[in-house]
Amino acid sequence: MSLQRLALLITDHSHSEYQTGERPHVGGQDSSEHWGDNHVRITSRLISALTIVSATVLIVALLTTSAAPAAATSKRAPVFDVPNAMAANKNDVWVTNLGSNSVSEFSAKTGALVRVVDAKADDFHRPDGVAVSGADVWVTNSNEEEGMGTMNYPLAKYSSVTELNASNGSLVRVINAKADDLLDPGPIVISHSHVWVENSNSAQSATSTPMNAIIELNESNGSLVGVFKTNIDGLNGPLAMGANSSDVWVANADGDQGSITELNASTGSVVRVISAKDNDLAAPESVAPSGARVWIANVREGDTSITELNASNGSLVRVINAKADGLSGLIDVAAKGPHVWAANAEGCSALHRSCSVTELNTSDGSLVRVINTKADDFHGADNVVVSGSHVWILDVFSQTITELNASNGSLVRVIK
Repeated sequence: MSLQRLALLITDHSHSEYQTGERPHVGGQDSSEHWGDNHVRITSRLISALTIVSATVLIVALLTTSAAPAAATSKRAPVFDVPNAMAANKNDVWVTNLGSNSVSEFSAKTGALVRVVDAKADDFHRPDGVAVSGADVWVTNSNEEEGMGTMNYPLAKYSSVTELNASNGSLVRVINAKADDLLDPGPIVISHSHVWVENSNSAQSATSTPMNAIIELNESNGSLVGVFKTNIDGLNGPLAMGANSSDVWVANADGDQGSITELNASTGSVVRVISAKDNDLAAPESVAPSGARVWIANVREGDTSITELNASNGSLVRVINAKADGLSGLIDVAAKGPHVWAANAEGCSALHRSCSVTELNTSDGSLVRVINTKADDFHGADNVVVSGSHVWILDVFSQTITELNASNGSLVRVIK
């Protein structure tokens, strides 16, 4: 998310309509070690709880952050500087920093900082999305200002994708060819040896003119495979993506209710478009495929819920919205194995700890627990990633990562 856009959401926190900004988080796709995770969006539910004082402080801090290229050395770079997106595998966790144009890498085993990647050659510019697959980490770099990449700003100067070596953080390549049609890239997922990148500004266009919405790249060499357009390829205001080994799932704004587009990751063909019906979708903003199911976070004000779909045919399994589930200000969802994890942002602020994480059973959607102990330190739970036996929650207000034990929800550590 651009700093200007985040500040705008903060100042407009009383707005109750469905927000279609970036983010995020990224988030979510099948959280296995091969496909990584990404979700890069902050909704109005998270912003609405800011006090006037904390909002003012945050706006000033964000708008005065330098947009200059990051230094070549990582020694001076902060560990977290406006963290925005997160991805993990069994060995490491990667976090993008909008403020310092860098990527922080942590050990998944110990939580210790491995490195801050910010070499000039990496060409980071407001890194907005991240995904990990095998030997590589992929980072999207967004535009220098709000609106670039839309019909009014056809040239996206800083739009690119940076590919890093996951073992040592070294640069593999920067993908920014004109033919790639990268215009404000944000969410990114990996499936079937292909890298899928969402042009975030395509979600904001009110025009009926088709826009380049999703760019498909070859994972082996970064070459262009295909371009998917709005109003043509079953896409209508794409907001977030999730992926498993066979399909890519896209959450669309698509008016007030929203829709889900399923793409075949092997052929790029549209499998189906799942439209809202009987309130089974209510402004979907996060998608998490896992096994035979797809889990969708619905974030419409006053109607937050999780929709569970059958991955094989897109049919509705259930809508989860029991009061006890604590789905209030729902902002992100991740799933793996027997559990689903959802980040709730109702009542969050930089000064008050009132966020929570809901854990559900994938077998029947029943509640396992709501996690919100003082030690968990949730001030702005925004992005959830599951990898191995760990659950990682990125907190955008306190600029920390909370690590939980996936088996019982207990706190492992808070990384600051």
